[in-house]
Amino acid sequence: LRALAQRIPEQQFVAVRGAYGEQVDYDGLDNVEVLAQVPGEELAERVYGRTRVLLMPSSYESWGRAG
Repeated sequence: LRALAQRIPEQQFVAVRGAYGEQVDYDGLDNVEVLAQVPGEELAERVYGRTRVLLMPSSYESWGRAG
């Protein structure tokens, strides 16, 4: 996401911090809003409701789910 946000500075992005492992640093990218961990019951409103394209990169979760 960091590389994508750098290439498209006019596009707004939302990143949600994960619970495990090393987290990506988005400092210096004004087009990235970083949310602290979002409880599952709040994902629909706080994240998915604002999303046109969802990227869910995870090397930790082999069967990560969204929605």
